[in-house]
Amino acid sequence: MGKQYYQKICLNGHQVTDHYSSSNNPNPPEFCELCGEKVIVTCPNCEQAILGDRDIDGVITVGFTKSVPNYCKSCGTPFPWTQKILEGAAELVALDDGLSDQDKQLIESAIPDLLVDTPKTKVAEAKFSKGYSKASKLVKDSLYNLLVDVLSETVKKTIFN
Repeated sequence: MGKQYYQKICLNGHQVTDHYSSSNNPNPPEFCELCGEKVIVTCPNCEQAILGDRDIDGVITVGFTKSVPNYCKSCGTPFPWTQKILEGAAELVALDDGLSDQDKQLIESAIPDLLVDTPKTKVAEAKFSKGYSKASKLVKDSLYNLLVDVLSETVKKTIFN
């Protein structure tokens, strides 16, 4: 039959574990040792558990860690760390006085579709690249550092090369 475990992730997206199980305390009081933020095991919007590792009878897995999700599987809401990335990107773009309002809007509207693989991702890559090419070096470098860990390798190669 196997056993389903859950993830413990801080509000900034640092994974504490993907192998958590507790039937009596679904959100234990705990804080991240990397940044001090609260650690959660459920979606703040719908309170469904964030799925982690799964033991399957007769199967041994070594060295595999479940990745930190960007969106809740149950309700589709961005997790707090994803929301912080989206908000941070918007703040960075707003700082660039050299970008037109249209270019700022292109970049901001593209970012949510760059975090997921959908039919809109290629369009988002084009929109982002068009606005990003006009951004200041400071904003380009900051956006790169903010987004590099949450984008797929394909998207990174397309928009940052």
